Amino acid sequence: MPATQPVSPQRRRAPRNTLNPDRILRAAVGLLDREGAAAFTMRALAEELGVGTMAVYSHFRNKEEITDAVTERLLDTIELPPGGCADPRAELREVCRGVYRLFTEHPSALQLLTVRPLRGDDAIAVIDRMLGLLHRTGLSRSEAAGAHVALMQFTVGAALWTTRRARALSEEGVRDRVRAKLAALPPERYPAVVSLAPELLCAHDDTGGQYERGLDALLDGLLGGVAAAGA
Repeated sequence: MPATQPVSPQRRRAPRNTLNPDRILRAAVGLLDREGAAAFTMRALAEELGVGTMAVYSHFRNKEEITDAVTERLLDTIELPPGGCADPRAELREVCRGVYRLFTEHPSALQLLTVRPLRGDDAIAVIDRMLGLLHRTGLSRSEAAGAHVALMQFTVGAALWTTRRARALSEEGVRDRVRAKLAALPPERYPAVVSLAPELLCAHDDTGGQYERGLDALLDGLLGGVAAAGA
């Protein structure tokens, strides 16, 4: 009697006529967040959707068109505070927090915005709001532009740190290995690290709180001269 051949798993196909641009973009966001921009291909997206690759091409011309649409969709989720706040610093802080939340909740947005030119009305709206608020605080035109760049550099860097650390720590046993390595350090060579190891671990775990404290310190530094002049 011939041996039974193993049955290869069949890809679950999507029901006929259910594919649409919205469903494609939702799948693209999930795939990008999970696998990263480097692994994002039209074939991988089609497999995620359970359809043939040509079915995706019937809605989008190429991968670049999909990534542009994903970027615009994600930027649209930034919760900008209502305009006209009496305190432009507080409003600016909320805009920065909204950008940070987007980048940490959707690592794909961070990757796409750092490897492709900025485009789309939603991206420009965020920049426009930040520049307008900085100018309202009393900064000069050049100071407002420089402060905007500094805030975005800090926010992007903090989000990148947070997302990469979260991915690294998702591996089982990593936290214990980090603690063991810190405990094994010779104090005569690394006195500060050994002494402050418990506090350092707590600070690393409080990424959101650290971002907000750093943001407040940066805003105080950028706007401190304006406040002093006003006083």
